[in-house]
Amino acid sequence: MGRKTMNPEIIAYWFFRLNGCATITNFIIHPDRRGSQHTDVDVLAVRFPHRAELLTSGEPMLDHPVFTSDGRIDILFAEVKHGQCHLNGPWTNPEDENMQRVLYAVGAFDQQQVYEVAQALYQEGIYQNDIYRVRLFAVGERKNNAIIHTAVQLLWDEILVFIFNRFASYQAQKAHHGQWDSIGRQLFELASRHTQEEFIKTVRANMQTHVNSQQLARQNPG
Repeated sequence: MGRKTMNPEIIAYWFFRLNGCATITNFIIHPDRRGSQHTDVDVLAVRFPHRAELLTSGEPMLDHPVFTSDGRIDILFAEVKHGQCHLNGPWTNPEDENMQRVLYAVGAFDQQQVYEVAQALYQEGIYQNDIYRVRLFAVGERKNNAIIHTAVQLLWDEILVFIFNRFASYQAQKAHHGQWDSIGRQLFELASRHTQEEFIKTVRANMQTHVNSQQLARQNPG
């Protein structure tokens, strides 16, 4: 049997989901006129400030520190890479106005506010008001100094360690998951049957297989 493949975007989706985010992958931004899509957000996530699981048990689940709430609603736009953390051109070129298109599509801000929010994201990777905290995230294998001031960078090691610990520590609570997608079920089964080191090694190998197959498909489109 060949090695299973795991799309890195879906693994990132599970990290955000397990941290209490309402999450969408491949959030497409359409052009203003007829034509191909402008760009897409790999992972769009919204997280509310009072999110909690197992609160009444006395031992509530602890989420990743990057999601520590300051009382605002979190809106997160994440770019997912297998290699180095990176933000694609559409998220770094203000002239393209893709940030504005994303914000219009999400609908959290009125049209008069969108320009201000977009400019803050282009320049600093974060916007905050009394209600919302909007941030850019870059997921990848290693950090990128070029975006250190414009994106929260999450590395695959810390993401996979978190997923493993969440499933291993709360195996009983997460055991009934027939409605999950295939990647979520695979991650749970791997965490249930392997050590943390084995889990990370296996998931990384399956991610690499997916990346290799995608590259091969692009090289041989016919």
